[in-house]
Amino acid sequence: MGSNLSSNETFTGTSAPVERTRPVSPFNLLTVKILRLRNVRKADLLTLSDCYVTLWLPTASSEKVRTRTIRNSKNPVWNEAFCYKIDRRVKNVLELKVCDEDTVTRDDELCTVLFDIDKLSVGRTVRVKFQLNPQAREELEVEFTLQNTPDYPDGIITNGVLVAREVSCLEVRVDTGKLKQQSTNQELMFTVKGSHEGSQKISLGYEPSLQIIVFHCIINDQTRLDIMLPEELADKNGTQEYGVLSFPLNSLPLQKEITVEEDQSFELYLTSRKCSGDLDVRLGYSLCREEQDFLLKRKKYVAAALKKILNLEEDLKEHEVPVVAITTTGGGTRSLTAMYGSLLGLQKLNLLDCISYIGGLSGTTWTMANLYEDADWSEKYLEEAIKEARKQVTKNKICCFSLDCLKYYYNDLMERVKEGRNTSFIDLWGLVIESMLHDKKDEHRLSDQRQAVDNGQNPLPIYVAINLKSNYSAQAFREWLEFTPYEVSLLKYGASIRAEHFGSEFFMGRLVKRLPETRICYMQGMWSSIFSIDVMYVWNLAADSEDFWFRWTRDRVKDIEEEPFLSMNPYEVDTCMLSPSSTFSSVLRDVLTGRPTIAQYPNFIRGLQMHSKYLESDGFSTWKDTVIDSFPNKLMETANDELSLVDTGFFINTSYPPLLRSKREVDVILHLNYSGGSQTLPLDQIAKYISGQGIPFPKIEISDEDRENLKECYVFEDADSPQVPTVLFFPLVNDTFKNYKAPGVERSPEEMAEGRVDVCSILSPFTTREVCFSEENFDKLVKLTDYNVLNNENLIIQALRMAVARRNTHPLLHFTPGLNARKTTMGVFYSTSQTEPSPCNLLTVKIIRMKNARKADLLTQSDCYVSLRLPTASVQNFRTKTIPNTKNPTWNETFHFTIQSQVKNILELKVCDEDNVTQDDHLLTVFFDVSKIQLGENIQLSFQLNPQGKEELEVEFTMESSPDPPENIVTNGVLVSREVACLEVQVNGGRLRKDSTERKFALTVDGSYEGMQTHTLNSCLCAAAPASFHYIKHHQSALTVSLPRRRRLSRSISSQNERDMNESVTLALNLLPIQEKITIAEDRTIDLYAKANEWTQGLCFRPRNLDARLGFDLCMDEKNFLQNRRKVVAAALKDVLHLEEDLQDHEVPIVAVTTAGCGIRALTGMYGSMLGLQKLRVLDCVSYISGSSGTTWTMSKLYEDAEWSHKDLGEIIIEARKQAAKCKMSAFCLRSLRNYYKELSQRTQAGHKTSFIDLWGLMIESMLNDGKCYHRLSDQRRAVNQGQNPLPIYLALNVKDKVTTKDFREWVEFTPYEVGFLKYGAFIRAEDFGSEFFMGRLMKKLPESRICFMQGMWSSIFSKNLLDAWHAADNSEDFWHRWTQDKVTEIEEQPDLPEKPYEMATCMFTPTSGLSTTLRDILTDRPAVSKYHNFLRGFQMHNEYIQHEQFARWKDTLLDTSPNDLRGHSEHLELVDAAFFFETSCPPLMRPERKVDVIIHLNYTGGSQTLPLKQACSYFSEQGIPFPNFGLKDDEKNLKECYVFDGADSPGAPLLLYFPLVNDTFQRYVAPGMSRSAAEMEQGKVDLSSFCSPYSTREVSLKAEDFNKLQKLTTYNIMNNENMIIQALRMAVARKKQAPSQPVSQAQATG
Repeated sequence: MGSNLSSNETFTGTSAPVERTRPVSPFNLLTVKILRLRNVRKADLLTLSDCYVTLWLPTASSEKVRTRTIRNSKNPVWNEAFCYKIDRRVKNVLELKVCDEDTVTRDDELCTVLFDIDKLSVGRTVRVKFQLNPQAREELEVEFTLQNTPDYPDGIITNGVLVAREVSCLEVRVDTGKLKQQSTNQELMFTVKGSHEGSQKISLGYEPSLQIIVFHCIINDQTRLDIMLPEELADKNGTQEYGVLSFPLNSLPLQKEITVEEDQSFELYLTSRKCSGDLDVRLGYSLCREEQDFLLKRKKYVAAALKKILNLEEDLKEHEVPVVAITTTGGGTRSLTAMYGSLLGLQKLNLLDCISYIGGLSGTTWTMANLYEDADWSEKYLEEAIKEARKQVTKNKICCFSLDCLKYYYNDLMERVKEGRNTSFIDLWGLVIESMLHDKKDEHRLSDQRQAVDNGQNPLPIYVAINLKSNYSAQAFREWLEFTPYEVSLLKYGASIRAEHFGSEFFMGRLVKRLPETRICYMQGMWSSIFSIDVMYVWNLAADSEDFWFRWTRDRVKDIEEEPFLSMNPYEVDTCMLSPSSTFSSVLRDVLTGRPTIAQYPNFIRGLQMHSKYLESDGFSTWKDTVIDSFPNKLMETANDELSLVDTGFFINTSYPPLLRSKREVDVILHLNYSGGSQTLPLDQIAKYISGQGIPFPKIEISDEDRENLKECYVFEDADSPQVPTVLFFPLVNDTFKNYKAPGVERSPEEMAEGRVDVCSILSPFTTREVCFSEENFDKLVKLTDYNVLNNENLIIQALRMAVARRNTHPLLHFTPGLNARKTTMGVFYSTSQTEPSPCNLLTVKIIRMKNARKADLLTQSDCYVSLRLPTASVQNFRTKTIPNTKNPTWNETFHFTIQSQVKNILELKVCDEDNVTQDDHLLTVFFDVSKIQLGENIQLSFQLNPQGKEELEVEFTMESSPDPPENIVTNGVLVSREVACLEVQVNGGRLRKDSTERKFALTVDGSYEGMQTHTLNSCLCAAAPASFHYIKHHQSALTVSLPRRRRLSRSISSQNERDMNESVTLALNLLPIQEKITIAEDRTIDLYAKANEWTQGLCFRPRNLDARLGFDLCMDEKNFLQNRRKVVAAALKDVLHLEEDLQDHEVPIVAVTTAGCGIRALTGMYGSMLGLQKLRVLDCVSYISGSSGTTWTMSKLYEDAEWSHKDLGEIIIEARKQAAKCKMSAFCLRSLRNYYKELSQRTQAGHKTSFIDLWGLMIESMLNDGKCYHRLSDQRRAVNQGQNPLPIYLALNVKDKVTTKDFREWVEFTPYEVGFLKYGAFIRAEDFGSEFFMGRLMKKLPESRICFMQGMWSSIFSKNLLDAWHAADNSEDFWHRWTQDKVTEIEEQPDLPEKPYEMATCMFTPTSGLSTTLRDILTDRPAVSKYHNFLRGFQMHNEYIQHEQFARWKDTLLDTSPNDLRGHSEHLELVDAAFFFETSCPPLMRPERKVDVIIHLNYTGGSQTLPLKQACSYFSEQGIPFPNFGLKDDEKNLKECYVFDGADSPGAPLLLYFPLVNDTFQRYVAPGMSRSAAEMEQGKVDLSSFCSPYSTREVSLKAEDFNKLQKLTTYNIMNNENMIIQALRMAVARKKQAPSQPVSQAQATG
């Protein structure tokens, strides 16, 4: 250990700086007195047990001691004492093993008690009863005494997990100079238990000699030297115990030679001295000095490369340079080959110099080891290295098993044995690998790779393996080891050694036997040891379950109680009892976990002990993941065994863990996957593992459709957490490579064969079992992985750019000024909403009295109380006490609220009559706008509830400033997003054992995003991941914790000590300090902590940006689209209108097509209309196409083709006719129903809310497609990003449960860019629709819904309720208003308060009768509705929202003046077909920001052809939205094909061309101006309106003939009115060119 150092002395090791001081550790004298055992269990059938107790305290002595045996007794008494000298800085766990002694057979082990000595106090004697079996009253009674010892303390070295104690070196000299010639050659056996050497022999030969042996042992350990003498010498020396001489070593003086034995035979001398010098094992979780120096040098390369790639103007500073790493997966020769291709792709993109680390395992270590033989490999073109690899991979591997090779293998293995190494079949496998990949012996070693990284010229290679334990599966026990050219490290323990020392022998952190460094081939054999498989691994692969293993083969460990109860510290280990498994279980365990062979190396942490508080170490907790991590004696036992190293793939086929060490600060990880089988399995497994360990890692979400058809690259990140790395996942797939030989370069027919690379089938030439490839297959695989990297250059660049931005101390650097960015796989989403500080106020409400309260009961006065609800301040409802049987109750009770000044705060005062038997009667509710109270004002108001009956409610209000700092809010004048805090609740069950009683915690924060979470702690030995709650920071929220039963708790919050499952702890969150961890509850096995944090993002910890866009303007993507589309429209208008000059941007009119109609009729009709517009060359003049109901089916299909409007629509119509005409019965067959069930189940598992509407969507998909359609709304961006097609807009209505559509509906528009509410000015990215939001932040990303589910919602004909049908038939609301509506009346308050325009009038709600409520439920109930997560959840209404111009534009429902009932509280949107209000898709086009000049209204509705237009005109007129007046005078039965409304009487209104679905001149003309012949007249007969029409809405199938007729009719109606369309376009251009004071008008025209 070296000499003692004071705490202020520095300590430096020989291999690297050691970052610890040497604290002085006191010793104590522990006396353990075994008293008695009561009601001991029987081990024998006929007799009682013959009991004895063994004691083992490995940190104090390597010897096990035992009591005497008490025979045939149920209650044995011993009263035997044992003494130990212990070091309190190490984890001292005493094992008390109770055994039954058998004379003939092996002794029976009854149980073992594990007791942590840290529970004892110095200077105290305590008698402890261990409750072994409370039911049978079996208990072990032991007395403990802990005293100080006067011994001089020694020094220790520790990193908080491992402890290195002082070591002595015992020198034994044997002089046989006096030895007479013997007849036989005899030996002396020397043994020091617990020493590194253990036992050593000295031969007493014929010749006199001086022989010396050395033992290394712990100085203060209770060890002794045992000398086994030959029988002849034993007789001479008079030894009594089997010829053994024993000498206690702790009594030996240091640095002094003593004579132990001197006779005529030999002389024995002992010398003990301290081992001076520093540790050869580096204890610490930081990076070694060499790696830190490497990073400094490497950052220069990375900075230069990034400057060039990202086109930066300035050099990056050191702290701005991101750390980029590559992680790979194994797979033999496949992974070796594929990795060459990936690295080549990165090199071609100049990205290889941006990489700082490369992690490898299994087959990729073969690639890495070959590359790093060249010190400048990454700076050379990799084609040469690939050429050599191709030669080795494609050569015949039979030569590896030739006689010469076998001789070479044998000789090399014998050399390793002579060096003192353990050899196994894995070493032979390493030599075979060497032979397969090289033409001669490879002398390369791991430490030689330093020359390739010392100057930072290449990334640092990291190789990964796992250490296993005998009799444990890899799932139950494994420890991560990393190998770099500098060090080999055990991640969990923070222990590292020099790379060249790996394989040498260590003791207590010191190198005691140096062996030559192992050649790299042996390391490759160990890193890819496929022969170390066990049955349990195969079982887990097949069953993905360890139930059988846990049930039959594990040790039974359970917590036990001790009496009296000993105080519990967080770092103490619970007292537990181990019951041995049966013989059958032991045999079965051996069979299941036995491995044919394994690579074994000396353990470099041998002898080191566990720190007393190791369980609290963050470094240990990060990698604490095995079943024995809470058993320090077992960990020490493992450390004293050889390292048993295997391929990491036996646990998880990935090399992630070393890259996730916090000290490496990796920003971007390129995951290059080369595994066989499931390509996503390694990523899913590591994500689950890392999440369980609490290590920052992005959430992995890949849709089921993508998992079936993987793309080449996926990006996963968490923009809100700068410590979470961005992961780019490259699965080994052949996606676009089969069609493209290079990015953007399509293959010719002759080259298609080169693109056929089979990487997944069972017949693939690239399976893991293959060790040899043909040259053709080698080249194919290299080109595939090279292409997959090259084809995703943009995603890699984007990730690097984001990493630089996150590293930068200026958060908006590299971004457009004034914009906040959120990275997605689709691009960058910009939110222009800015935070602003807004003060909070304190509102005090005092409920004084009520006069002349109405009666709710027949015989008595009301028993009144008042309930207060202010949802913008608190989710809780408060109430007064109940005043029984009085007409004039008086309360004088005060309530306090913290309110946000910019939020509309409506206080609800509900007066109720309390009933003991029935439900309380709701008398009335007063709604009062708190903004009527001025700051600093105290006023008493009397609400006139019933002036006739003189009924009034008297309340006092006080408004004061809050001492809290202003709250940061984001608002668009309608919605307000408030500041969100994140509460972390940590449930630490780290001391629970297997088979412990299950503990359940119900954690609730009402009003938070999460609501309630339940944590179950049973067999998990790790601390559970913290439960996170996101809530409004300045809300009066509270955490409620339902505690487990039967626990003794000490809390800082409550004085109660005994609690059960029905009791709970409540903690007010507004009282919690920010960033401070507090203790809620703690007991012997579980700790409960809470910590409130600001919800921040980025390195500067700025408030987290919104993921919802608050604003009424168009998004940036749509603005860019319009800019691109104007060029297309301008060129088309110049052609169509025969203009001489190009139109300027401001002269180009916005032309939109709006459609309406249901079912197959609308689908068919729209195809015809689009074809007509295309033939007239007008389609390129259109900027928007909006649709609802059936026309969304046409639009969705068209936009699957990115160039649909530039292709002949005739071809597309042929496919549509095929789908429309086919028999739809297949959509209802058994196979289809099974597929529907599977799809809906997967959708539910993904987190979506499913309903019959989703089933309807799947039916639509089946009816309109031949197979599954993976198209999504966001995929339509590629059809509009260049402006090549009009922008599609889909429309739906959001409705409310128990409210008719006429009373409440909200317009929701869907574009490929965004989904949003017109009324609120709130939008989200299209791909985020359906995901979970809170207060404008994306909380849980769900897979984007396929388009079929959207089609089901847009055309949800099954969502109609009885009242909608009533209104459609009667068009009257009298019955509804009379019988079922709530009664809301405005009331006066006295004194009168000055009114402001944005204040709400005080009103009173009187509930309806039970009959009315029931009738209302029946009338408004919808059979099915499409439910999606509400992205407005949590938002609150702005104080002046009612005055906002944009809100007023779409304010059209009864609830718009009831802010407490508007959006923000409900979890789900309830979306229905827009046709339930009126059949048109005009509203999104009437947004003033879109500035639509011309609307072509294509109507395909059934019934009245003018009703949709009348309804639209009436609606827009009521809303004050400019729209042409409806002035149609033609009879419904004599409608023309087209009408033009110029909107001259409505300033700002667009031109409207209205096309009803009529058969006017088409019945006589086959084409415009071409009359039908007599034979063609039948083709002109298109029955659109009769009851027997084939085009009724109920039809889901059309005959080909009927399809053609309808399509030709709508095409003809467009083409026959070409002049009117051209005239409208010409007028729109003229309006754009002329000044507003010179309007162009035209009378209504008919066609």
